[in-house]
Amino acid sequence: MTHETKVQQLAALFREAGEAHHQAFLETDGVDPEWALWYAEYLHDRLAQFLAAPITRSRLVFCLIGADEEHRATESSTPWPEYYARRFVECLGPAEEPAEDRLALYYFDGCPFCVRVLRAVDALRLDVELRNIYENRDHLNELRAARGRTTVPVLRITSPNGEDRWMPESADIVRYLQATYGQVAA
Repeated sequence: MTHETKVQQLAALFREAGEAHHQAFLETDGVDPEWALWYAEYLHDRLAQFLAAPITRSRLVFCLIGADEEHRATESSTPWPEYYARRFVECLGPAEEPAEDRLALYYFDGCPFCVRVLRAVDALRLDVELRNIYENRDHLNELRAARGRTTVPVLRITSPNGEDRWMPESADIVRYLQATYGQVAA
């Protein structure tokens, strides 16, 4: 399944979830302050085919809220189902050809979340270009241009065809690296 096919299928799943949620909350016209909990329950088992590694419902809630916040922060004109689908495939999807991918980690010294990722990179003995956003202004600007924010760590995965994926969140990065490149005993 191609990257774009995954995005389209996942967008369809998000639209389906949106319609089901609206029906479940018809009396409130879809208003639900706990929407992410409802979506996580609805999507949890249906998402497995799109993810690089299993995900808990609580992590899924966190990812849904993150996608929503990023969609708003970037003021994207992309409809939310497509935006979320791209974000989920980019951040949580499996690599097409991991052995061919180039990896770059945007980080800064002293960030505990960055240290967590750096330990996983070392343990897995991966070749990852380290891009300290405070030592090189170009790295900071690249990150801001791509993601609309400068929160780190972020793993940039460049496929052989030049397509970039930007994966934030230390737990997701570690989970992805372990699922893609092998587990290391703790």
